[in-house]
Amino acid sequence: MQSTLYCALNRHYVTPELSTVLQDMARDMAAAHPDTVIQVLDAGFPFWNGMPLLPHLSHNDGEKADIAFFYENENGYLRGQTRSPIGYFAFQNGPTSCPKRWPSLRWDMAWLQSVWPNWSLDDRRMATALRLLKNDPRVDKVFVEPHLAQRYGVTGGKVRFQGCRAARHDDHIHMQL
Repeated sequence: MQSTLYCALNRHYVTPELSTVLQDMARDMAAAHPDTVIQVLDAGFPFWNGMPLLPHLSHNDGEKADIAFFYENENGYLRGQTRSPIGYFAFQNGPTSCPKRWPSLRWDMAWLQSVWPNWSLDDRRMATALRLLKNDPRVDKVFVEPHLAQRYGVTGGKVRFQGCRAARHDDHIHMQL
């Protein structure tokens, strides 16, 4: 988990199958890019199956997990680092066709973006992670903003846009079985 906060709040539950998928992904990432760390953000809530893990519209069955992006600075890969303390809300701005409307979970938080370090995405690790998820037959869906899917050449199939009313996926990767 990216933070002990997720564990303390019981937001870390995954099924045995998802645990295996995440462990396999970590192994394959480390083989492709030694010293890489996979950091899980929100996963599931273990007490009420079928209850969404707010503010998510899903994460209700232990078969979904959010994975933190991989970052680098002028010195290289930032192992185990995220731009924000919780891994969320440090957005990678890009083109969107989503209109601003309310109610929506597609928060902009432009006022917060200047607080985060000015780190870049680690393009090699991001591309590898998305390709591994796309090619894993156990993974059913991967949500990431379309401009990032295009940037990393993983468009189509199970790599999808989550829609304009759901949370943005340009600060993390959502994957589900």
